[in-house]
Amino acid sequence: MVEKRTLAFVTLGVLVWALMASAFVGYYYLQSRASSQQLDDNQYSLLKSALNYDKAISKYNALSGEYSALHGSCSFFSDSNYVELLKPFEHLAVALSRNYTSLLKTQEDLNEAYSELMDHYELLRQRGTVPKKEFEDLLNEYYNLFHKLVLKELAQLIGETVQQSVNIVIDYGNGTAVWRNDTAMSAGSTLFELTIKAALLNYTYYPAMEPGHILVNSINDKTTFTDPSYSFGYSWIWYHWNDAQKKWAVGPVGCDAWLLRDGCSYKWSYEYWHL
Repeated sequence: MVEKRTLAFVTLGVLVWALMASAFVGYYYLQSRASSQQLDDNQYSLLKSALNYDKAISKYNALSGEYSALHGSCSFFSDSNYVELLKPFEHLAVALSRNYTSLLKTQEDLNEAYSELMDHYELLRQRGTVPKKEFEDLLNEYYNLFHKLVLKELAQLIGETVQQSVNIVIDYGNGTAVWRNDTAMSAGSTLFELTIKAALLNYTYYPAMEPGHILVNSINDKTTFTDPSYSFGYSWIWYHWNDAQKKWAVGPVGCDAWLLRDGCSYKWSYEYWHL
């Protein structure tokens, strides 16, 4: 009786071991397949990014060459009226729009900058008289936008394979502060893009402001206010967390010019100010 019971326990133990072994084998097989699939996906993603990077650089080189040619024509132009150069400038501006259509559609600040550029071009075209200084200013405005588009496209290519996790808090100035932690953002994203993702944002684009052109009017319908005397008011101020000093540091540039850092925290604060 004891031998039969012992045999039964041994048999049961072997079956349990066999089931556990099968389960482990199945688990590691599935893990191996998942890892292999993930590796294949990563390799495909890297290859795709490399191909897109080559296209982006080729596009940059072509447009840069056209800009350089027009800049050279401007430098050696003999007439005092630069109206003749508006036609090649229009060609350059159209080529910029054609090559960066996707970015101009999805990036509100860049689209606003392109609209401002074309408004300035149209103003000069209608006047018929274009002094050298004003045409040079138009060229500089074009180049600044071109530079931003190139950087943004390259940042998005990096963002296809690199993701960041950041935190943002909105302090309404009345004791209420709302956090959005571990917000996923692509590498190369700006605080402006993070804010749009985290809240309802109303803003004004100022082309003359540098660096950064965005001035926030309201966040989640909490509106800024300036007294008619311009001596006091309420504004949205942004901060980033300074790890070294363990405190909030006020943003030194416009929110659209500040690139996010992985793991960092950012704050919008509704604050009273006076002169």
